[in-house]
Amino acid sequence: MRVLCLIPNQLRHSPGQRGSIELWEQVLKPEGITLDFAPFETEHLRTILYSSGNNLAKAFEMVRGYVKRIGLLRRLDEYDAVFVYREAALLGPAILERLIARRKPIIYQLDDPLFVPYKSPSNGYLSYLKFFGKIKEIIRISSVVIVNSTAIRQYAEQFNTNIWQIPSLVDSDLYAYDPTDQDADTVCVGWSGSPTTIKNIKMVEEPLRRISAGGLCKISLIGADDFNLTDVIHTAKKWNSNTEVDDLRAMQIGLVPLPADNPWNPFKFIMKTAQYMTLGIVPVGTPSASNSEVIRHGENGFLAANDNEWFDHISQLASDGKMRREMSHQAAQDAIANYTLAANREKIVNAFRSVVGA
Repeated sequence: MRVLCLIPNQLRHSPGQRGSIELWEQVLKPEGITLDFAPFETEHLRTILYSSGNNLAKAFEMVRGYVKRIGLLRRLDEYDAVFVYREAALLGPAILERLIARRKPIIYQLDDPLFVPYKSPSNGYLSYLKFFGKIKEIIRISSVVIVNSTAIRQYAEQFNTNIWQIPSLVDSDLYAYDPTDQDADTVCVGWSGSPTTIKNIKMVEEPLRRISAGGLCKISLIGADDFNLTDVIHTAKKWNSNTEVDDLRAMQIGLVPLPADNPWNPFKFIMKTAQYMTLGIVPVGTPSASNSEVIRHGENGFLAANDNEWFDHISQLASDGKMRREMSHQAAQDAIANYTLAANREKIVNAFRSVVGA
């Protein structure tokens, strides 16, 4: 079975792609399912897309990517199916998806609530060129739909019956659990995220200020040089794919704050929680999105709904080594059992094979 994979981003740059279709290739290829990747974005578009301004250059590169997509339609007979990750193009209605569905079955993966309108902070009103209403149409015309969260599955079930729920996955070869990571002389609480989510850490500024003032533990933040925090003693560094795992291993407690004013958050599977847990980093997170399902409060992590709860749970984990180690072990076991490639191997293969009977 040969599958053309229409993905938005260049390989190895997008966390969503890396935790799904790029990782799935490892289990699909041995089963005779070959993937040919076709990114929409050009290298130049990747460098400017998530920065402010450059709208003319962004528009030109978008059109360039769209033209390349149209050219791919001439090659559809070389494939048994087409995999679409999120959308076939970064702009416009579902024209490409409709043309593809007339000739080949579509395996559609939706791991973000693209059906919820939003205005990108870096692209402003250009975001509305994405045609948010097209998502339900893509779901409807697809032969197979793969989602990563319960909330997105519930949305997709309105338009399709062949739905497979597969969480965003952690590469356990890279994120290997080592219980000795919890034996650090000084406990470290940390956070890691992308430039678009660094504002989330402001949610816990007050608890971190109290942690910092009391010298309860170190604070390490990954994703930017400056997090705009007042009276919080911390280290800050940009995210680097080459050092990501080692940077995370320095943490014993991982923060997962999710702002309530983000309309996407209730639908999302929070990949960072799973990454923390796979490494044995005990998560403390907002009781929202997949956190409410993944974090079992008091067993493999804590859920915190206000400043006092954030402070109390972090303080407890920092000061009680026995409890922290027990929760670290449980977090790792739960993650390995549910959010790794090995745990989801059979489901991934069967989802792709189901295109034959869809």
